[in-house]
Parts: sequence; C-alpha cells; structure tokens
Amino acid sequence: MSPLPPGSYRPPADRWGSFTKLVAKLPEGSVAVVDRTVARFHPTLIPALEARKPRAIIQLVGGERAKSLASLQKVLAGGITLPRSGTLVAVGGGTVGDVATVGAHLLKRGVRLVQVPTTLLAAVDSSLGGKGAVDLVVRGRVVKNPAGVFHYADETWLCPELYATLSDAQVREGSIEAWKMVASLDASLFKRYVRTPPSLEKLVKDARGLKEGVCAKDPYEHQGLRRVLNFGHTFGHVLESLSRFKLSHGDAVGLGILWALDVGRHLGITPEPVAHEVERALARGPGVLGRDRAAELAHRASLKDVVALLDADKKAGANGELRMVLLTAVGTAEVVDVLPKTWRALWPAWTRGARP
Repeated sequence: MSPLPPGSYRPPADRWGSFTKLVAKLPEGSVAVVDRTVARFHPTLIPALEARKPRAIIQLVGGERAKSLASLQKVLAGGITLPRSGTLVAVGGGTVGDVATVGAHLLKRGVRLVQVPTTLLAAVDSSLGGKGAVDLVVRGRVVKNPAGVFHYADETWLCPELYATLSDAQVREGSIEAWKMVASLDASLFKRYVRTPPSLEKLVKDARGLKEGVCAKDPYEHQGLRRVLNFGHTFGHVLESLSRFKLSHGDAVGLGILWALDVGRHLGITPEPVAHEVERALARGPGVLGRDRAAELAHRASLKDVVALLDADKKAGANGELRMVLLTAVGTAEVVDVLPKTWRALWPAWTRGARP
C-alpha cells in the first residue's frame, strides 16, 4: 500500500517532551519557521535546530502580521531547495503555524509538516485539524483566512517548557478556545471543569481529543460537521478585525461566544438557563472579557463596516445570512442560518455592552 500523500488526513501523532529531546529526531536538512519572540525567550531553541543542519531557519514576527503574503513568500523562498521528502517544522503560535502550513502545502506540492505550538491557543486548537490560511487586505480592511489549505501535520510536539513563559492573557485566550469546545461538545466534561478547573496539560489533552473527534469524521469539511468548531467565531472575527487585531483571537472568540448566546436566546434556540450557565462559567473559568470591551469596538464601527466583514467571512451565506453555531444545550450545538435582521436587532444592546 502506497504512503499517504503529504498533508493528507492522519490521526494526530502527539509527542510530549522537551524541545531539545524531540528535535534530536528531526531529519537533517529540514526547514524551520520560528517565531522570533519565542526564539528570544528560549535561547537554546535555535542552537538545537542548528544542530540538525537545517537548510534554513526562517524567523518571523508572530501575531496576525505573520499571516501575510509577504511572510508566505519568505517561507517559500527559504524552503525552495527542500525536496518533496523533506520536512518543514513550525515553531510558534497559531499565526506562524498557519503560514507554515500553507507553505508546507505549496512547497513541491506538499512536504512533511511538524507542528510545535508555543502558545496554549495553538496547542489546543490551531495546530490540530490540518487548516492553514493567510489573510488578505480587501478595501483597506484585513480579512481573516480567505486563502487557505488543508495540510495535516505528521507530528505535533507539545513541549511544556515553551508554555512557561506565556503571559496571563495568552493563557486566558488558549483556555477560552478549550472551554469553547467543552461547552459545545461535552456536557459531562463541562460540569467537571466548572467544579474543578483543569490543569494546563489536561486542558490541552481534552481539547485536542474533542477537536480530533470532530475532524476525524469530516477531515476536509466536505460534510459540514466541523462547523461546530466555529462556535463564537462569526462575530469573534468581526471584533478582531474592528480592533485591528489588538484584540487577541482567543479573547475575540470569547466575546463572540457571548454574542452567539444572545442570538441563540433571541431565536429561541438556546434556552435562557443554558445561556446564563455558559456565560457565567466562561467568566469564572477561563476569564472571558466583559461585554464592555465588545461594546467599545462595536460602538465605534459603522454597520457598513460590520456588514462588509461579515460578507467577506467564508461562513457567510450567499444571501447575507450568517451560518452560526448556536447551543441547544450544554454540550450540544447546531448550525443555523441567521438572517441579518436578527443580529441587527441585537446590535443596539451590544453597542451599550448590555445583554439583550
């Protein structure tokens, strides 16, 4: 039986351990894409990579700016001599992992990819599931993820020492993404989390297990099953863009979840007690930001800007309806087409930081 083509779906091969131990098995002549800040915080990282005689070590400035066509050009140019049997290793948060995933897919029509997530957000979410994308500037606004690929990692290295330097804000945003999956996919786990907050390692393992359970059934989003993973993302992406990416992705998703709960309540899909329970748990657990932060961004935006961002979102329907993930109960969600008049009716309350 022939091996799977590079980047094809495969169950995750997670390797836990120190980076210096795991990198010792990296094939020589690989290409590394590294977040410059991570390299500065962990001075042994670059020497450990250099010991494997890489063809190139490409350092990028992390954050949303990394997901640009200019960054992708750097990755492709640095990996131009990589054979198709070669390996590209991505060491960084979700944005570095995203551009490296696109690069691995394009280089020689697909090379082997190793993900080394260095943020909790990347560990629980973006490094799993095969997705990679870059942003585009459309009419002066940055549109998130309109150009992307599916390219699954051969391995993911989870290195606890890389998470030790994360700020409280970075831990919070990664935790929000993990709680998002628990709240929408696993009621019993949600109850356990509410009783006893999980350790960081358990949070990562649980979130990755939940996401893989969805991705395995729909690895390339042909059946729409993976849409449930977008809980909170519809308006989260809008708020992220309105902040010009000063609001982190995880925090934006947290606020987007609050608005999704409002939409669900308004439509009679999310029961009132469920919305209250999830909002309260997200505030006490991962520490979702308050509604005032969302109101600040919404208040200074025109509806025209918001409509343009929603129209550009790949989850929008052809007639302006929003394909939103709404909770029907804790641990259960469905995808609903939401008409513009629905969210417009809630907009005045959102701009005041109120719960409609």
